[in-house]
Amino acid sequence: MDTLEQITRQISIEEQYSRKHIDGMIKAELHADPVMMEKVNAGIHLIQEYMAKDYYASKNRRIAQIKGLDLHVLVMDIFTGVAYCTQPELFTSVTAMMAGRLKFSDKADAITTIAEIMAVLCLTDAFDIQKADRMASLAIVSRLPLSADLIKYIDQSQYLPPMVCAPLEVHNNYSSGYLTHNDSLVLGKGNHHDGDLCLDTINLLNQIPLALDTSLLSKLEEDPTFDLDTPEKRAQWDAFKRQSYEFYLMLAQYGNRFWLTHKVDKRGRIYACGYHINTQGTAFKKGSIELADKEVVTGVPHA
Repeated sequence: MDTLEQITRQISIEEQYSRKHIDGMIKAELHADPVMMEKVNAGIHLIQEYMAKDYYASKNRRIAQIKGLDLHVLVMDIFTGVAYCTQPELFTSVTAMMAGRLKFSDKADAITTIAEIMAVLCLTDAFDIQKADRMASLAIVSRLPLSADLIKYIDQSQYLPPMVCAPLEVHNNYSSGYLTHNDSLVLGKGNHHDGDLCLDTINLLNQIPLALDTSLLSKLEEDPTFDLDTPEKRAQWDAFKRQSYEFYLMLAQYGNRFWLTHKVDKRGRIYACGYHINTQGTAFKKGSIELADKEVVTGVPHA
């Protein structure tokens, strides 16, 4: 049975690393800043002007789909999403992520429309759309005046580490096993459903305690599985590797006993949730994880 210390520690980790909590913190700071609320109102006005113009037929049809939206909510959602771009992020990646907020039936239309809206909202100076050089791709970087503590939370919020207490039992398709938030058990935006899932199998996998092979991690260094042929790839790999070892150290300090949660894709295939630590990752990632409760295997016939 989990101790109160394990449960308290897990709650603290979720509040520190989960974007579901950090989104609320970002919105609270934006609402508390009169200058930012002026930018939100300016953004609403800019979108209203954008929607009021007459364009070609297909664009008019796209814009017609957003005329019923609450523009205050839309602008706040976009500013909240942009806040995570503390470093330049590809414009195409950010707009694809934001497009899910529009709920369009056609994803290509949603991405095109959100790209246009973000180009309009850039005029508020809440963020910049820039190019490092003439041949570079467009990138977005936030200019939101958030507190240093919140920016630190944002920078470390990309992925939740494994749980340091046993996950809660999942009882429906919108539950996660985490202590402070729920999420769809079906991977992929727009794929959630309330049909049959093998919840008993997910619960079984979620309850298996794991441990790091600290001997391996202290002797071997993880190498990339791809060529570091650009400065961007080198920077991303260095950040990933640094974050991975930070999580290894954290789990080791917390007793080296952890649990991974699991989800399914729309075909029913099960995947372990985890970016830096995962039983379905690279050979190094797989090799660095072992069962926490070890038993001697007996009864195996000799060759």
